[in-house]
Amino acid sequence: MKKIEENFIESWELVRKNGRNRYALRTGVLWSVFTAFLTKVFELSVHSFKEVYFSKPFLNYLALFILVGIVLFWQFIWKFNEKRYHILKKKKEDESNG
Repeated sequence: MKKIEENFIESWELVRKNGRNRYALRTGVLWSVFTAFLTKVFELSVHSFKEVYFSKPFLNYLALFILVGIVLFWQFIWKFNEKRYHILKKKKEDESNG
């Protein structure tokens, strides 16, 4: 088993220990804020930073992204990592048995 795979197992076990809700908030919010800011970067060629990011439309946009991030995005990442975790755990078990 590769070191990176072992590191993933260890780190994901800590994430799982902290719980899904904490992961949902942290991952969902971080993804949302990053994505919302990144998608608005293109408007900076037309509008000022203040007009783009310090406006009511942006706050609404950000709130929508946060909602989507907390409700949907984290679930995708959680399921993806859970699947990877179980595959790697099985691989590790098989290697130690055979």
